[in-house]
Amino acid sequence: MKKTLMVLSLMSAVLLVCLQADAKKATNDNGKEGYQTAMVVSVDKHVAESNYVGDSPSDAPLQAEDFSYNIGIRVNCDLYVGRYLSATDYLPSVFAPNHEVDVRLQKHVLFVSLPDSDREVKLGIVSHSRAKNEPCNANG
Repeated sequence: MKKTLMVLSLMSAVLLVCLQADAKKATNDNGKEGYQTAMVVSVDKHVAESNYVGDSPSDAPLQAEDFSYNIGIRVNCDLYVGRYLSATDYLPSVFAPNHEVDVRLQKHVLFVSLPDSDREVKLGIVSHSRAKNEPCNANG
């Protein structure tokens, strides 16, 4: 029984090491693991629309003031539009057209690494499309 337990634990340790070696994350040109170099292509202020359906617009309920921007980011041949939300009217300087950024993609979220810090900004992806008639690289 002891031998079987030792063999099983040794095999699981070897399997764990192999899996960990396969799961090693790719690094981008700046040496950040899991990130890709991308290009900011557009920045637009997002204006929330009211869903009030009444006779007089002055009777509409007050809307909370929010600050949000739609940020267009091209990653190779893919164009993502992510929504940046802020409690104050602040937009990080990395979100400027024709500016390179480091991004990490997840299902419905785009994480943008802020330069000179370990922070990242979370953008909810609102649309995704394939770039047409353009070179397929971040600097294109």
